[in-house]
Amino acid sequence: MPRYFAYLRVSTDGQEVESQKLGLLEYANRRGFAPMELVAETVSRAADWRGRQLGALLEKAGPGDTILTPEFTRLAATPGQVFTFLEAAASKGVIVHITKTGTVMDGSMQSQLLASAFSMASLIELSFIRERTREGPRRAKQEGKRLGRPPGTSGRLKLDEREDEIRGYLAIGLPKRRMAKALGVAYNTLARFIEKKILPG
Repeated sequence: MPRYFAYLRVSTDGQEVESQKLGLLEYANRRGFAPMELVAETVSRAADWRGRQLGALLEKAGPGDTILTPEFTRLAATPGQVFTFLEAAASKGVIVHITKTGTVMDGSMQSQLLASAFSMASLIELSFIRERTREGPRRAKQEGKRLGRPPGTSGRLKLDEREDEIRGYLAIGLPKRRMAKALGVAYNTLARFIEKKILPG
């Protein structure tokens, strides 16, 4: 009999794990994934997954078992680390479900190609982000523009804290309407955020 595991992670005590849990449980219920063992931890995603409860969970899982997690970013900090986890899971015959996008990594050729594409696209996107981060302030300074936010404005948008997640979705070509659904926001909210915070770079 296959076993089902769920993995939830937040970076700080102030973050809310319940919102992750609700969507994941709805996904599991629709597919009849029960009973399910749920593991939640508060740890930086920069910590190596092998030293986290995620590593212990993968050790426990065996061929035919399933691990569910809301997003790729719950697994690790970089696409390379995510890919390493997916490879380790595939080598054990463990199936991984990314519940927000309905992505299934089951060791098949299609899922391996998807993982490779995700890893490569995300690495390329990250390299461009870093370059824009370095070049932006220098260019603005050369043009005599004032750096920083205008006085009296916070400059924050509703999706600021999920910018990395959105960039990841864009990198793998996820349609904006599916992206908005995964993020739990209106399509127009997402479109405005991308226009204001991502496209200008």
